[in-house]
Amino acid sequence: MLDQGPIPEGTSPAIVLPVSGRLPAFAPLLLLAACAAPAPGTYEAVLPVASGGGERHVRVTLNPNGEAALSGAFSDRASRFLAQGTWKQDGRRITVDFDDQKQMVFQQAGTQLIAKEWNRSEWGENGPGALFRVDR
Repeated sequence: MLDQGPIPEGTSPAIVLPVSGRLPAFAPLLLLAACAAPAPGTYEAVLPVASGGGERHVRVTLNPNGEAALSGAFSDRASRFLAQGTWKQDGRRITVDFDDQKQMVFQQAGTQLIAKEWNRSEWGENGPGALFRVDR
């Protein structure tokens, strides 16, 4: 590697490319680690209501301590719902186990959570869909 001198305080060292301009052999590992990084954060989706008119707002919060919350509301109704539980991650698969014994499974795709398994009697065939991360 090239000697770039001391690293300024408050900054992180960068990966330095060899003089040849090729990536180091471990670069794919860095990419995989970034893709499978833990997913704590808040994710949201706004979905059309199947019965027509209005929207369903869905928010999933995954806390670093393993706690999870799912909240939602319909734009044309005063009622809201909240389900709490825990979450765990295995690679890109995120499983949320709710306190009422129900479960929802997502696949992490960058800054999105894509619903893969859900209770179809509550969510319908389309489910909660793709939720986008709203906190950074």
